[in-house]
Amino acid sequence: MSQNQVELLQRALQREKAARKAAESILEDKSRELYEANQKLKEINSDLETSLTKADSQLQGVFENIVDAYVITDLWGNILKMNDSAVNLLGFKNAKEDFNLLEMLDVNEKDKVQSWFKSLLRSGASTDFHVNITTRTNQQKLVHINSSLIYDNDVAVAVQGIVRDVTIQNKYKKSIEAERLKYSNIIANMNLGLIEISKEGEILMMNQSFSDISGYNEAELLGTVAKDIFAVNDAGAELIDNEKRKRVEGESNSYELEVKTKTGEHRHWLVSGAPNYNLEGEQVGSIAVTLDITDLKNLQNQKEKLLSKLEKSNDELQEYAHIVSHDLKSPLRSINALVSWLKEDNQGKLDEVSLQNIAHIETTLEKMEQLITDVLNYSSVGAQVSALADVNIHNLVSDLCKILYVPEHIEIKIVNQLPVIKGDKTKLQQLFQNLISNAVKFIDKEKGLIEIKVLELSTHFEFSVKDNGMGIEKQFHDKIFKIFHALNKSKESTGIGLSIVKKIVDLHEGEVWLESEPKVGTTFYFTLKK
Repeated sequence: MSQNQVELLQRALQREKAARKAAESILEDKSRELYEANQKLKEINSDLETSLTKADSQLQGVFENIVDAYVITDLWGNILKMNDSAVNLLGFKNAKEDFNLLEMLDVNEKDKVQSWFKSLLRSGASTDFHVNITTRTNQQKLVHINSSLIYDNDVAVAVQGIVRDVTIQNKYKKSIEAERLKYSNIIANMNLGLIEISKEGEILMMNQSFSDISGYNEAELLGTVAKDIFAVNDAGAELIDNEKRKRVEGESNSYELEVKTKTGEHRHWLVSGAPNYNLEGEQVGSIAVTLDITDLKNLQNQKEKLLSKLEKSNDELQEYAHIVSHDLKSPLRSINALVSWLKEDNQGKLDEVSLQNIAHIETTLEKMEQLITDVLNYSSVGAQVSALADVNIHNLVSDLCKILYVPEHIEIKIVNQLPVIKGDKTKLQQLFQNLISNAVKFIDKEKGLIEIKVLELSTHFEFSVKDNGMGIEKQFHDKIFKIFHALNKSKESTGIGLSIVKKIVDLHEGEVWLESEPKVGTTFYFTLKK
């Protein structure tokens, strides 16, 4: 081998050694980097395992302590896992019971559940699903379910869901809806018009009755300003604005309003308004109930006209009664004077029959004058009614007993304390005077007794005047209060006294009646308003 060949081989060997050394150096560097990377990976795996353990522990805590029922089932409904809330809700004894939830379904709910499950498989999640179930303790419940699928390598393997008992909530909801429907029907069908108005005065809602009384339909009124539609004039518009301000201040009240309907007719409404609030207690407008009082208003006007006319007629009648009384009494007094002169001029010349006839004429004249006086009194009872004042009936009757003529054989007894009432003192005095005098007149016993007493009722006092006189037959009980119906034909009786009694009792908003037994006595009852 030549020298050149040897040198070539040496140089090649040196290059190979250098290359091997360089490769070894690179391999050592890579080995060191790989070792360092492996150490870092171990650290990361350790941290990840710690985090996973911590997260799993946290999830387990959430699963066990969540308030709502939480259930995991396989795709066929078999329970894999559930928390304590689910155990209580579904009626299990513990969380390890082996059970298929499909067995809890109502027979009528199975088609709905199948449709829900197909939707869940397509979308992967489902919310707001309601279903009726029967729990393990045979309780019927309506539950609300939010659910989602659990995947393993993109393959659905289980279903997890949060279940809530909404049975009571559903009952409340149905009850509220029933109440809402009931009141909606009442509002829609009641005879009173009802509208809801915004703060700005715009009509937001109306019922059918309001449409009927106004002539407008809902489409024509909703969104319009009430005063622009119904106010007859500026005064009416101002009244509506004033009432709207009262609503803003929280005031409720009623007022009369003249309005114009769709046909242009003017009507009178009674409007009852109140503030309207939302659920947060904020005032959002007002509610108004309307009643058409036009016919009532017309009747009231007619009544006022009739009362005015009647008052004028009563005044004319009273004046006429006084004139007639005076005109009738004047010739009677003249006749009476002539009869007296006739007796004086022919004293000792007239026979017994002539004297009896003259006496009869005098008696008839007295009765005629008394009758005219009683007619005048009767016509005056309802006229010129004095202002009502407190009248002490006990003192009034006591004073009457002192001034009335009462024979010695008759006793008047006030049984209990008589009250103080609001009334016309003069007419009340006439009332008791007529009844007491009537009792005195018809007592036919050797020892007469008149008892006066009172019974307090809720709104009236019931008085009674009882005597032990001759009594009145039942057939005359309804007639004696009518004018000119006298049962006794004596000159003292004109048949008007009890008619005056009834008229005075009527003026004091009471009633009068009697109980009587012939030969035993009579009790007159009457009530006077407190």
